[in-house]
Amino acid sequence: MMIGVRLATSAIVLALALAAAPAEPVIENQSPVISTDGSRIAFLSNRDGQPDIYVMRADGTNVVRLTRSEEQESAPYWSPDSKRIHFAVSGKDSSRIDSIDVDGSNQKTIATVPGRMVGFSRDGSRVFFARGTWTEVKLLLMDLDGSHPKQLTDGSSVAWNPKSSPDGKVIAYTGRDASGILHIYVMDADGSHPRQLTHIDSSEGQGQCPAWSPDGRRLAIQTSRKDHMGYVWIVDYPSGTAHKLGAHDATFEDELPVWFPDGKRLAFQSNRSGRMEVWTMNADGTHLRQLTGAQAPASVH
Repeated sequence: MMIGVRLATSAIVLALALAAAPAEPVIENQSPVISTDGSRIAFLSNRDGQPDIYVMRADGTNVVRLTRSEEQESAPYWSPDSKRIHFAVSGKDSSRIDSIDVDGSNQKTIATVPGRMVGFSRDGSRVFFARGTWTEVKLLLMDLDGSHPKQLTDGSSVAWNPKSSPDGKVIAYTGRDASGILHIYVMDADGSHPRQLTHIDSSEGQGQCPAWSPDGRRLAIQTSRKDHMGYVWIVDYPSGTAHKLGAHDATFEDELPVWFPDGKRLAFQSNRSGRMEVWTMNADGTHLRQLTGAQAPASVH
């Protein structure tokens, strides 16, 4: 009887220990950005225990880890020659911008900006950053050396995810209408003439994260709903006409679309296979393919 009691007690202790043990972190591969020559994709992943920057071929093979830091890297951006990647490391009120070779060597700091939510101009020579609160954003743009700062928005509303058009004349960004719904807005490169581009019905979700097509005639965006359903859309510029790609009725999110240089395909992040992974699809929504994760490569036609 005593042995049985000891075994039962041990089982209870083990169960309590397992319950108290920290859960295994959810592995996610996300935020893809495509090199200017279209041959590689940089992305963020915590597959080795902490979020770092990785690079892989455009078909999902030859994954290379670039950074090994406990810092929170974000906003990876390819240099025009596809040989280096710039990225931001955000602090409380400022951000450091580092650059690293595609083999993980020669990491160096190239700028520090007095703000958060960093993004890069089309040619990588200028940097967007934000001041103010999360919902009252003063969006600024300056050269990497800190010169020629220009305030683009007045801080009365949101101004997230700024992206310069291929010709540098227009900036697309996530804004908010009078009812508080997020849409894609555009403004001239100097911050003048802000105007709402998308008018997607709020039942479809809120529009965010614009990405210009290489020819500047379309934008890929995401819409996000409160029920955790997210979609990629293609928006005509300047009409604002939008159509949804990869329509689905399942509870998963397709997010952060970016274009390949030929304008024929998109990369994006999605948890449609169970956790956030990097996927690609044609610009018409066909031929979905998972590039990262245990199930990759996989295709959906």
